[in-house]
Amino acid sequence: MGNMFITDDAQTVNFREICMGKIAPKTLYRSSHPIKDRQQADVISMLASKAGIAAVLNLCDTDSGIASRAALVPWYSRLLKKKQVIALGMDFDNGSVRYRKKLKRGLQFIINTKGPWLIHCYAGVDRTGFFAMVLEALMGATIEEIANDYLLSFAGTFESSIYDEGYKKDSYLVMQILSVMDNGGTIDDQNLQGVAEKYLISKIGLSGEELEALKGKLAII
Repeated sequence: MGNMFITDDAQTVNFREICMGKIAPKTLYRSSHPIKDRQQADVISMLASKAGIAAVLNLCDTDSGIASRAALVPWYSRLLKKKQVIALGMDFDNGSVRYRKKLKRGLQFIINTKGPWLIHCYAGVDRTGFFAMVLEALMGATIEEIANDYLLSFAGTFESSIYDEGYKKDSYLVMQILSVMDNGGTIDDQNLQGVAEKYLISKIGLSGEELEALKGKLAII
């Protein structure tokens, strides 16, 4: 994983570049919520500016929930007005039909916009974690790379909403989450990318053309 923006401030707000597999440098980022807290907003605003964030996937809010708060964060408000922010209002049930529909909308948003993209929820751990895992697996990252990225999120200020202390250094948790893509089947480095591709087509409902377009948006050219 690239170490761009892994400073004390960046770690506190869970802001970092996702750079593994065939994901191009300076293309995909993740963080905790950029507009929930004033101090946090200031830090993420600086980091987002350095990264040149051009589009945002907000996994936890709905459209009505972000307009007033975004007004206090100029870069976020500007992207919102340009329709470069999608508010998906996702919950934590990544196995539900409702969740899959929202995941599909988010992936199609990436396909239809220009990056760099920032993915965030509230803490930047659970919902952001799964969304990132799907993209990382699709782009050929190893299980170790994915696990390291996910577990790094627990160093931030905001706590995971659904996992306790016992899980925070446990890569087994990462395997449990990844297995959602394969109905609990065995996943390893050799089949992970294929599992992600099958998941996105058969369960999420992307077309083959959309899948290739998504890869093209994220890939090293």
